[in-house]
Amino acid sequence: MRTPMVGWIVAIVPTLAAFAALPITAQQTMGAKAPFDWSGQVGAGGRVRIADVRGDVRVTAASGDRIAVHAEVRRRGRHGSDIVFDVLPDGNNVTICARWADQPSCTDRGLHDDDDHDGGESGSADFTVQLPRSLRLDVSTGNGTVDVAGTGSDIDASSGNGALRIAGATGAVRASSGNGDVTVDGAGGPINANTGNGAIHAYTSTGPVIATSGNGDIDVRMQTLPTKTRMEFTTGNGNVTVAAPAALAAILNADTGHGRIDSDFPLTLNGGHLELTHIRAMINGGGPSLLLSSGNGNLVLRKI
Repeated sequence: MRTPMVGWIVAIVPTLAAFAALPITAQQTMGAKAPFDWSGQVGAGGRVRIADVRGDVRVTAASGDRIAVHAEVRRRGRHGSDIVFDVLPDGNNVTICARWADQPSCTDRGLHDDDDHDGGESGSADFTVQLPRSLRLDVSTGNGTVDVAGTGSDIDASSGNGALRIAGATGAVRASSGNGDVTVDGAGGPINANTGNGAIHAYTSTGPVIATSGNGDIDVRMQTLPTKTRMEFTTGNGNVTVAAPAALAAILNADTGHGRIDSDFPLTLNGGHLELTHIRAMINGGGPSLLLSSGNGNLVLRKI
């Protein structure tokens, strides 16, 4: 049986009050009016979760060890003033959510699923967050862009409809959009990126990388591959370009409906015969599966 979480939830209607900035362990106070502001601290390696029902989220590096969260509410339609905020501390983690007042309260896993039944008439909240570099980050929005620059160790970012831009994460990155481009630049660990519709650009000093798009180009660069692991790069429509270290060892499966296949690596055919649109071959004696696939586009494998 799970032990109940010890903490508090504060729900705020922004037209009435704002949350005063206090450490996580202190009691909350109510300000005079919107916007929403909160600040606090968690220990190194802790996790900060920002969950936004609708709106943009921008995260930058804090100058010190305090987290600072600010949100502006945009009102629209008949539910324009119905955005509320939940704040949940949980040990060395904190979750901050912006939700509609008629939704269930936020949990330590974020918001409950919402079908956006109002057709886009409800309000939204735009977050700006200052995050210490040593912390992990989970950030999500139902509809909006996510922009994380120069901060965070491990990062998990998602948008139901909007672009994702993540730069300078020191650890692993997971990035997912239902509809929008996904850009991960200067990561320090593995990347898992996917979008239903959009381009993917994923550059990391330390792979591996997995990238999938329903419709869009994929461009990946990995400076090192410390472990042998399966990698997959697939798009329904677009070019796939993967740059990998010269020591890459893999079984290549490259398949394109309409396009060419080009490799800087010498390929040793692994059974069957060579086709213009399909290749199964060993790279550097073989290894884990390396899948490149496009319904309509070129497949390019580059050696760093």
